[in-house]
Amino acid sequence: MNRTRRDVWPPYEPTRHVLIKRTDHRYARPWQGFVVEWRQEKRVWAALVIFMDETDDGVQLVQRWFPAEQLRPCHPDPNPERDAWF
Repeated sequence: MNRTRRDVWPPYEPTRHVLIKRTDHRYARPWQGFVVEWRQEKRVWAALVIFMDETDDGVQLVQRWFPAEQLRPCHPDPNPERDAWF
């Protein structure tokens, strides 16, 4: 059965998906992360982010604090083009 045109998900608000600018190499591809918590220390915001670190041998799930200037929001689209799931 096909989906109707009205069968869409509402947009995500606020977004918690982020791209993390890497500092280990200038042209390294950013990590994709998910913000768990925000905190402010002395007028500087930081976020607790979970992400998959592919730099070590194997891939591991990492949880780390990052300054806000190292993060960029990444707005996922829950409504891909029709039948674009695969």
